[in-house]
Amino acid sequence: MSDDRIDPSLITRRTAFLGVAGALGMSALTARLYYLQVVKAEDYTVLSDRNRFNFKTLIPERGRILDRNGVSLAVNRQDFQVMIVPEQVDDVDGTLDAISDIVPITDKVRARVKREAKRRARFIPVLVDSHLDWDAFAALNLRTPDLPGVALDVGQGRLYPHKGLFTHTLGYVGTAGPDDIAVDKDPLLRQPSFRIGKTGVEAASDKTLRGKAGRLKVEVNARGRVVREWPDPKEKPVSGDDVWLTLDADLQRHAADLFEEDSGGIAVIDVMTGELRTLLSMPTFDGNLFVSGLTAADMAAMNASEKRPQFNKVIGGGYPPASTFKMVVMLAGLKEGLIDPKEKIFCTGRVRLGNRNFHCWKRRGHGPMDLRDSLKQSCDVYYYEIANRLGIDPIHDMARRLGFGERFDIGISGQTSGIVPNDAWKQARLGDGWRTGDSYNAAIGQGFVLTTPLQMAVMTARLANGRRAVNPTLIIGQDLDGFDALDIDPTHLQLVRDAMWSVCEEPGGTAYRADSLGFGGIDMAGKTGTGQVRSISRAERESGVRSNERIAWELRDHSVFVGYAPFEAPRFAVATLVEHGGSGAGRAADISRQLLSMALSRDGVKPLSPEARL
Repeated sequence: MSDDRIDPSLITRRTAFLGVAGALGMSALTARLYYLQVVKAEDYTVLSDRNRFNFKTLIPERGRILDRNGVSLAVNRQDFQVMIVPEQVDDVDGTLDAISDIVPITDKVRARVKREAKRRARFIPVLVDSHLDWDAFAALNLRTPDLPGVALDVGQGRLYPHKGLFTHTLGYVGTAGPDDIAVDKDPLLRQPSFRIGKTGVEAASDKTLRGKAGRLKVEVNARGRVVREWPDPKEKPVSGDDVWLTLDADLQRHAADLFEEDSGGIAVIDVMTGELRTLLSMPTFDGNLFVSGLTAADMAAMNASEKRPQFNKVIGGGYPPASTFKMVVMLAGLKEGLIDPKEKIFCTGRVRLGNRNFHCWKRRGHGPMDLRDSLKQSCDVYYYEIANRLGIDPIHDMARRLGFGERFDIGISGQTSGIVPNDAWKQARLGDGWRTGDSYNAAIGQGFVLTTPLQMAVMTARLANGRRAVNPTLIIGQDLDGFDALDIDPTHLQLVRDAMWSVCEEPGGTAYRADSLGFGGIDMAGKTGTGQVRSISRAERESGVRSNERIAWELRDHSVFVGYAPFEAPRFAVATLVEHGGSGAGRAADISRQLLSMALSRDGVKPLSPEARL
């Protein structure tokens, strides 16, 4: 036998070994397949589905904001948007470059997108641009197969159809910032196309307007791109509720037209319910600018305007109420028993206090004035004397009772309380004690006294109501506790109202005009005010105070008027302040009259027949 021959026993052992090894391998493979396909089948099916399917958050439709008659003040519109999903993008800069071939991307936007892509979870889309026109949106759609991670969406944009007419009240919406997300865990806030209220009613009623998110199951490819939407969303989005305001859109527009190019604020209020029919600050600006993206040029133009269109003057501006404050002093004097309505105080045109003269607006004086005539002709000297008798505390207390110094719960922020000064206030603010001269200034609504047009409207509504301390309301359905009792002697109120009537309806009154309201047979009551802005030197007073027309706009007096109508059965009160508008008997009174007439007409109040007027 040759040595090259193989031992058969050896072949048998190798064969057996290989057979056993193969069997073991097949067994292990079979066991592994059994484990993966049978034991772990359900788990891997879930994982597979997770890679194949995803859930898309469905943005609910934001509720509308309407006026009291159902006129839309804030609505929604389609908004074409482009986004990127960071986890699906290999090169953010390259992807942005590709997008910028169709939609220009500024360096600022590019930096913002890259910052958000790093800061947020990588699966959350980052908004690149919104408000795309259809051509750009369609062109991007054609490119997206070649642009992994680029997502297009049709979101919602907010539209304010009346542009700037309600901007200060409605506010605007914007994307949620880190601070918003930190305090509100609603997943909607993480959606790049979602907007929340930032200011005004949009912010105050955001939870009501926002609605609830829905979810849609979508099928995606290996790059995460949506290839199919499943027809039955698990959760449909719930639209936000509408919010109704007490405002009247037509009345608000008429007020804006009456203001023309002037600056200031105006409020019209229902004297029984407190519902605000008009709440307007002028000039204003288009709230849509904030939604579409306010440019630096837009902001610079607003900041450069001396009339400050971005500032809500009707609730946030602090102005001297001027002579409209005299009703406060009258009531304080009557309450303290320091005024006899028939007592006459002689006005010589000025009062001497120490080495200083306090002047009446009428240089040669009014002569003898009783309480009624003092308001009718707005004599300053009469109120200097009453303030001298009272001191500041009774005036302070009555002012607070009538609504001065108060921030009202109308659902929007930005109100100032103004200033109702007294000795404690002056000590705390200026470290100085109260002086008689301070009381003189306060008595004519000057000096430290500051108020808003809204507060002046509330004061007038409370005087007209007579029984309840009316508070203003802006949002219909707002939960209110009702009004406290005004707790002012009705006979005192009647004296004040009669004097206010004489201001508008009797010859010699500072706001007198025949048929003053222009609403046949319906009388009004009111008070003018001229808010002094600048100090008048002794030399100028001796040579003759320069008229408003001869000085710069910003040095001219503020024009102020408050009033209500009808006199016999009060329905609406109005307060108007025109910045640097001159005499209160001019611009402010004219605007107030015309707006009150329209408010009464829209409310169904009709002029009296000739027979009824007799």
